[in-house]
Formats: sequence, structure tokens, C-alpha cells
Amino acid sequence: MNAPNLQNVATFIKVVEVGGFAAAARELGVTQSTVSRRVAELERHLNRKLLERTTRRLLLTEAGATYCETVRTLISGLAEADVNLSDSGSDPQGLIRITTPLGLGRAVVLPGLARFAALHPRIRLEVDLSDRYIDILQEGYDFAVRFAEPHASGLEAKSVRSVERIICASPEFWRANPIERATDLQNDRCLVQRTYAPLLNWSVIECGSEICLHIRPRMVLSEIYSIYDMTRAGMGAAILPDFLVADDLKSGRLVGLQNISLTPRRIVLVWPTHKAQLRRVVAIREFLLKLLT
Repeated sequence: MNAPNLQNVATFIKVVEVGGFAAAARELGVTQSTVSRRVAELERHLNRKLLERTTRRLLLTEAGATYCETVRTLISGLAEADVNLSDSGSDPQGLIRITTPLGLGRAVVLPGLARFAALHPRIRLEVDLSDRYIDILQEGYDFAVRFAEPHASGLEAKSVRSVERIICASPEFWRANPIERATDLQNDRCLVQRTYAPLLNWSVIECGSEICLHIRPRMVLSEIYSIYDMTRAGMGAAILPDFLVADDLKSGRLVGLQNISLTPRRIVLVWPTHKAQLRRVVAIREFLLKLLT
């Protein structure tokens, strides 16, 4: 079999990364019909269907997923080779797309990225602050900061520091709603976060034993800063991370439960295997390792 047209391969990869033909056309600066033609030519060359097109979304076939994972590294390597030559040994350049949880992003990652940008003026940043799970391979991200190890193939990860999670409330709330045992938290006392669904099951440790609480929430909110604000306002008790509440606990504006605790969560840095050696990805990885360790 003759080698495929590299332009067609790169166009296919771009369609997968951005999730559609129209978006790929905008990124590449060509017409949508040109993108469709290039992908069709690649499919004919391979004699395989790579993409299933529906009215609402675009799906990789099994052959398409296998091919994409194989050639993405090659295409990224070619692009990076061009960048490296044009850099002539200077500072890394290009776009880095990062996703991070909202609370950790606002409190820790974004202030750090401001310093990173000053160190690397030729790197552009696109940052998603969201508590939703993002498939970074499917959505074309270069880097993720998470609270869980990845389970998908094609990803590498590095665990950094732990984050303590504390059940806390205002002093006034605890006085009005004393907690003698963990089960006292279950009914109408807690604020919970909704991502795809409310986080109603809390696994807590009391007297050395793990207990699963099913929370009947007093309030459900969509993001961590709203929960933080309402906790400080005395609306209820909530699980909040140490990087948000350290000053409040020190000043007494919030009080954490001493006899009921939660298992800490690890911050994990995640990046696609096929982008591991890109100079801009190496730069952000090394910077965030120092920032978050």
C-alpha cells in the first residue's frame, strides 16, 4: 500500500480533536467541503470507515480510533519538528490547552499560569475551568490537572500532593446544629455539589471506621465557590478542600469537624502520551510539578 497523503491524515486528526468538520475547517483555514474531501480520500485509501457522521455528533469507528491513536503521535512529532527548527533552540512556543477543576484552578493553577506565561511569552494558553470530566484525547487537550488517575489508554500521569477535604461550617451553624455522630449529617444539614448529578453519598471516617452517608441536602449547587460562599454564610455544612478554607479555619470564620474526616485526594497531572515530548508540554509539566508538589 502506498503511503497516505499526510495532509489528509492531519485533517482527519484535526476533525477528531475539535469534534467536527466545520470546526476543523475553521482551525485549518479551509472550506468544510475540503475537510470532507480529505477525510473521504483517506478512507478510500485505507479502505476503512474512520468516522460515523450523524445529525448531532461525530463518532470514531473502531478502525478510526485505532488509526487515530497510531498516527496522532507521528503527526504531532512532525509538527513539533517544524516548531523546533523554527525556534532555533529558543523558548518553546505554540498553544497549550489545559483543563483543571474550578476550585483548584482559580485558587492555585491560574495564579501559577500567570507566572508561567511571563517565563514563556511565546506560549499561548487556553484554560478550561470546569468540574465536568473532559476526555482530553477526544477533545484535543494537551494537559489536565485532576483528582483521579486516568484509566484510558494513551495517557500518562504523575501524582503530586494530597488535598485534605474538611467537613466544615460556620460556628453559628454548628451551635444551632450540633453533630454528635456522622449520621447526624444526613438530613437537611449539608450543601452538596452537582456535576452530572448531586454528590449525595459521602464516605467518611469516624472512630477509625469508614461509614457511607446518604445525604439529604439542604442545598445543591453547581460549583465549589458557590458552596464555599454559602458555607461561610451559615447555610449548612460542606466538604471543602484545604486550599480554599485554610485561612477561614485559622481565623475561625469556619470550623471543621474534628472527629469525622475524609480520605485525602491526590492531585494528578495528566497528558496524552503522543504529546509527552512536545517542548511546550514538557515546559508546562515541569512548571506544574514544582507548583503543585
